Amino acid sequence: MPPDDESSAAAYPSSESYTKVLQGRYEFGRILGRGGSSKVYRARDVRTGVHVAVKAVPKPHHPCSPEDAAAARRSVERELAALRRVRGHPHVVRLLDVLASRSTVYLVLDLARGGSVQSALEERGRSDEPVARRLFGQLVSALAHAHARGVFHRDVKPDNLLLDERGDLKLTDFGLCAFADRHLAPDGLTATACGSPAYVAPEILLKKRYDPGKADVWSCGVVLFSLTAGYLPFNDGNLMGMYRKICSGRLRCPKWFSMELRNLIGRMLDPEPNTRIKVDEMLDHPWLRKDGMSFSSITPPGSSHPTPEVVKWEAESELAREMNAFDILTFASGCDLSGLIGTLSDRVRFIVSGINAKSVLDKVEELGREEGFVVRRKEERGFGGVLFEAICANFVAQVSVRPLHEEILLVEAERASNKVAPKFWEKLQASLKFSTN
Repeated sequence: MPPDDESSAAAYPSSESYTKVLQGRYEFGRILGRGGSSKVYRARDVRTGVHVAVKAVPKPHHPCSPEDAAAARRSVERELAALRRVRGHPHVVRLLDVLASRSTVYLVLDLARGGSVQSALEERGRSDEPVARRLFGQLVSALAHAHARGVFHRDVKPDNLLLDERGDLKLTDFGLCAFADRHLAPDGLTATACGSPAYVAPEILLKKRYDPGKADVWSCGVVLFSLTAGYLPFNDGNLMGMYRKICSGRLRCPKWFSMELRNLIGRMLDPEPNTRIKVDEMLDHPWLRKDGMSFSSITPPGSSHPTPEVVKWEAESELAREMNAFDILTFASGCDLSGLIGTLSDRVRFIVSGINAKSVLDKVEELGREEGFVVRRKEERGFGGVLFEAICANFVAQVSVRPLHEEILLVEAERASNKVAPKFWEKLQASLKFSTN
């Protein structure tokens, strides 16, 4: 959908023609792609002139069922959280900005000028092994990085693999991903069925509990086969027929496949998850080591993962930049996209006037430190937030401040549980009431 807070131009004469500007920051051009519930636009940053891609995701329209609202929220929540966790890898698309209007959330991403790997397959057919090795090594490197950060993609397919102007691969679309610390049981397995039919692992089709990392490996095997063969390994005109082929794991490699390639694909497309090759083992496979190539997982320094609550707090600080009264009102609708860990047990809101955001944040930060909590603060031109954690890194509460008008602020406080620090929660609410009307 075009930006809904600005009037749109009519038809444009070429791909370099742009519509009206989104919130004074991004000029919208042609549509680059469409998903099940989103559109991706070519756009230009009016401040820098840099070309970007903007993924427009509509908020659920009223009336909407709680299930539909939750599903729409989860998809955006997961993508925002995943892109923040895996940032820093050269073969994962970068999240550059997040904007929100009263009906749409906009994710500003790197522009992949080379289109998708799927488009390249349709236009040019199969790749020879050296070309496929380069792209596939970049994909495995990106997935190894994501898995090390506790993020499992669960929808690896050529449509979600983009190419930049140098022909390098960029992994994108984390809307169906799973997080190790949020979606997996203690045994590391999950039961949520998701993925694209031709690329889904047999254990998912058989409705078994599965390891999402091993499911990603299977999907990578289908991608590699398609890259080097030019067609799918388990193709069938009938969907159930294709599913039967996938579950059997029987496939025939083309005669031009090298022995090393046959071995790697056979180990990836193993219908038994327990004996399937692992992502880290793929990086050391002889086929990927040919031509002197070397691929590695790139993980940021330090092994500690951000907690879901910290990810939520950071994402909401981003969204607050473009918050307006219409967005604030939608918080009570059940269809908002504000949370990255779901609805918390307690939430209170105050309308504050006659005081600026910095003063509010100063006061609650001082209170948190007096109570002995670890305090994280984020502030930028009239909005911000303070996050409170126990010494053991458990989330306790957070306070966010958003401008409604030049002299009016919306102050929102949330806590994880009514059993956690009840006295602090009372003091926190009291401290926020001192200037409310």
